[in-house]
Amino acid sequence: MPNVVLTIDCEAAHHDRCFTSELIRVCESEFVPCTWLIHVSMKDPSANTSLYYHEFMHRIPSWHEIGMKVNFENERGYIDDPKERGAVLWLAKDTLKAHLIKCTSFRAGSLALMPTDIPYLEEMGVLVDSSVAPNADYKMFVDWQGAPNDPYHSDKADLTKKGNNRILHLPLATHNGLHGYLDHPMAQLLSLFEANLNREVLTLAARDYMDSTENLIATIQYFRNQGSHFTTMTQAASEHYEHHGALMTAGV
Repeated sequence: MPNVVLTIDCEAAHHDRCFTSELIRVCESEFVPCTWLIHVSMKDPSANTSLYYHEFMHRIPSWHEIGMKVNFENERGYIDDPKERGAVLWLAKDTLKAHLIKCTSFRAGSLALMPTDIPYLEEMGVLVDSSVAPNADYKMFVDWQGAPNDPYHSDKADLTKKGNNRILHLPLATHNGLHGYLDHPMAQLLSLFEANLNREVLTLAARDYMDSTENLIATIQYFRNQGSHFTTMTQAASEHYEHHGALMTAGV
């Protein structure tokens, strides 16, 4: 059975609704950790960081993880210039650092991770990414067609290929074009779950401004019944290195 990584995109400050309290309550009652990815963009860099710092950080258990989600956008729209994107990443790191948050996990907004972003993320100390959605129908800025489904290190020029970048990618679970956000209908999610039961790691996502609490409960119960283990992004990366390092040492 796969290790299950639950992630939450934390963007509620930019929306008129927030279900963070409900999501925390489910995780506490089920004793399941999540990776909370705090959204930062040039449009309003500190909005979500401030919201979580003042309202929720003291309520999220210490056995969870805080990471960052960066939207590459400004008042003119999407940013594709590598240096400008690097500046956004450093702004995100500094914004979170000012609120005493040091991140080792990352997701690109709209799953729009580019090869030129990787050196900045590596320099910042990011260890694990979840921006890859193999063969998903969602292709806002990046097409992840052909990318691996299991954890992998990417090629410097093509992130859909395996290579020697230091960051470990934990791809979002996908099936028949659907990528694993918990706001999809539960019947579709169950098909996605069943199609990915043989994965090393199964990564799923929720959004704090959409009410996915019932689906989250059902998801946890489903994987509990399968005997799966729940973990955070960075812990999943650590367990991946531990397992594969042992295999290499054993010559497997």
